[in-house]
Amino acid sequence: MRTSLREDYLEAICIHTGRYPHPPAMPDLSTALRIDQGNVRTDVDELVQLGDVFLGRDGSIILTDQGIATGKQIMKRHETLQCFLSEILGMDQSSASDEACKIEHAVSDETITRLGDYLRSPLPQSRSGNHANTAPCTRDVLQSDIPGYARSLVDFEEGERLIVRDILERGCSKRLLDLGVVPGQLVTIKRKLRNQSIVVQVKDCDVALSPEIASAICVERMS
Repeated sequence: MRTSLREDYLEAICIHTGRYPHPPAMPDLSTALRIDQGNVRTDVDELVQLGDVFLGRDGSIILTDQGIATGKQIMKRHETLQCFLSEILGMDQSSASDEACKIEHAVSDETITRLGDYLRSPLPQSRSGNHANTAPCTRDVLQSDIPGYARSLVDFEEGERLIVRDILERGCSKRLLDLGVVPGQLVTIKRKLRNQSIVVQVKDCDVALSPEIASAICVERMS
């Protein structure tokens, strides 16, 4: 059995087991992996021989400790890659998941660890790759009006039209991505509220941002 196929099976079994109160049966894997049931039976027999799974009396497919470890490892790879492709490269979730499926079998554990660290750590300069001439949004220039320097969203006034250059905190980047607040996007400050929250217009929608999130959005005044 190809390594990639084995990993696909173990990942699918892990996902099913986490979603449902019972382990998957042959038809469940056939549907999840889009593989004919006859081939699934042959592949599962091989997984049994490899020590990854065993069959329950009711025909359910149950992971061994070895299978659980491998399945969870592949799930982690997939989730990390999908997060990177969607949050950093701006791909939609469906496309990011499809690409992650293709990459997850070839990438090393070290690469996944480094990507995970990268996603968790705030960086002071743009990761979008599309604004190489934009100076970093760092605290020593946030109060500056020097052209070409990005500043925090909280430093601007109502009515100003701004370009998002970076999101400094990875923890809120997925939420902002869902709202359309991504590097390169035009935003307009509509209101600054008494509690320090900020309402911005993104495309045709008004979005309220807490002061903590607003301060993590690096923007530059439109020229």
